[in-house]
Amino acid sequence: MSEHNRADYKTARRARSRSTSAANLNWRVWVSGGFLAVAILFGGGGTPSPATELVVELAGLGAIVAWVWLAARDRRYSVGEIDRPLYLMAALFVAIPVLQLVPLPPEIWHSLPGRAVEVQALALVGRDSAWMPLSVSPPRTIASLLSLIPPIAMLFMSSRLREGDRVKLVGLLAVLGLLAAVVGVVQLAGGNANWLRFYLIVPYSFATGFQANRNADADVLLIAALALMAWAVADGKMKRARQLQLLVAALLLFLILSVVLTGSRAGVALISVVVVVGGAIFLRIRSFLNRRLTVALTLGVAIVVSSTYFLSSNSRVQQTVARFDNGDIVRPEIWKDTVFAIGQHWPLGSGIGTFQPVFAAAERLEFVRPDFSNRAHNDYLEFTLEAGVLAPIVFIAAIIFAIVRLKSAMILRENIKRRTIGILVMGSFLILLLHSLVDYPERSLSLAVVSGLLAGLLGRIDYGDRLGSPGGVSG
Repeated sequence: MSEHNRADYKTARRARSRSTSAANLNWRVWVSGGFLAVAILFGGGGTPSPATELVVELAGLGAIVAWVWLAARDRRYSVGEIDRPLYLMAALFVAIPVLQLVPLPPEIWHSLPGRAVEVQALALVGRDSAWMPLSVSPPRTIASLLSLIPPIAMLFMSSRLREGDRVKLVGLLAVLGLLAAVVGVVQLAGGNANWLRFYLIVPYSFATGFQANRNADADVLLIAALALMAWAVADGKMKRARQLQLLVAALLLFLILSVVLTGSRAGVALISVVVVVGGAIFLRIRSFLNRRLTVALTLGVAIVVSSTYFLSSNSRVQQTVARFDNGDIVRPEIWKDTVFAIGQHWPLGSGIGTFQPVFAAAERLEFVRPDFSNRAHNDYLEFTLEAGVLAPIVFIAAIIFAIVRLKSAMILRENIKRRTIGILVMGSFLILLLHSLVDYPERSLSLAVVSGLLAGLLGRIDYGDRLGSPGGVSG
């Protein structure tokens, strides 16, 4: 065989190998991406919508079953190295409600803080000697435990993806966010009588997308904006296509304006995080920040500023701006009563998912309102009430773990995909952490699954480089 023919043969063999590998691995993207789409479309109702939550939970179980079945059929797939630290962190969040459901003898649970009234009530019917778990409402804790299935499933699947497939999933997240933004615009155009309002209790004056809560919709749009920028950079197409740069800029503007249409004050404030983190993402492609692109970026900033000015007279924008003038007097009062409830059940907590009944018992009579508080509007306080001293311990451990993983991704200067995805994860978690100070984003299954995706992106992907090894594909 001549030298020329030998070179052609090797090139053809490599091409066939890449094609076969892509086909063998395609099922991973389809399964994880399909589940992500189901979670975004159906997971925005929260606890008041158990039917749609059940759809997402069943989809999570189905995705795992499909993953295991397809993996068993794929001869190139092997379990490979397990990312034990990542899965251990996930297991800690699962362990809390599991431990809270373990039945305890009466000698123990009678002495638990906050259970005196329950002991007296059960004594009236002769049930005070029964074994009871730490949770004051086991059915609610079981429901919360089941709600962990979707994010854990997403974490597992995304952590097993190769680098290029992770970029595809990030791109899908951006597409789903854009779809939610389009739905929000149609919702506002249709008014109250609109079939795109998917839940009974929604703020009709604002866009909510696929969520029942406008704050959750704002978070979806903000994270989608970061995902769009990360995909454009990590995919590498922006270096080559100037038209794509303009399209990405236009879509980013659309997502940012859609955040304003949600009427979420925290969401609007968190646009600043998107701007800062987006700048960090685009610095990864500074090698092609030539004069023409600099002019384009300058024009983009000018468009954003001018759009804000011209839309200031728009009634929808005015409604959002007006919400900043109305001070929030309800949340601080809820926080006070939550802190009081934490003291009643410290240090073991009341049980995951038990906020409503515990808060109703602790709420001050002078502040009782016609409606009820379904959440603490501060995820840190609510988690502490329900998990006790374990809440700050597990949370701090998760933060330290994320920082260590992000640091390891940032030092890989030659790997633009890894660094870009690391910046995306950092920015997205920052949005969720900051918004959790005044709301409860993680109580939306859609955002919980997105968090699972982000956590999975922190997983090690060393096995992805051994695609062509004799031992097969690790994953």
